[in-house]
Amino acid sequence: MEIDLNRLLRLNIQSIYCYYMAKNDFLEVAKVNEIPDGKMKHVEVDGKEVLIANIGGKFYALSDKCGHMNALLSMGNLKGNTVTCPFHGSKFDVTTGRKLTEPNLTPSQEMEPLPQTWQKFFENVGQLMAHIKTYDQTTYETRVDGDSIKIKL
Repeated sequence: MEIDLNRLLRLNIQSIYCYYMAKNDFLEVAKVNEIPDGKMKHVEVDGKEVLIANIGGKFYALSDKCGHMNALLSMGNLKGNTVTCPFHGSKFDVTTGRKLTEPNLTPSQEMEPLPQTWQKFFENVGQLMAHIKTYDQTTYETRVDGDSIKIKL
């Protein structure tokens, strides 16, 4: 059996081109009118959980799993360009993905006092969690095409 090397080379170049194009495509994740200014939305794209935020009419995308304990950041609070994790209070810059603060592992002083056994439990949990590092969030390139918000994974 004779192998046509030119044909084989053309097929490999086409395969590489298709792979490259697939990796560089932007995927639609939402419509512009779905995310008002100052709000966030959780989306799942190719197995990744992504937070889309609208800050002053510009859209940003980052991993929606907190870099400390994997809580959904989209369930937290967005103030300016800072999102606060709903679980431990870690703060991240939505525009860069950078961690701004470590988690808050001490019970709020605004809460009613807990029974002593619960206080002890939460102190122990806080000590264990203090050893878990908090990482910056992965960000994704975002663009608006007409009324579609698109990201590149």
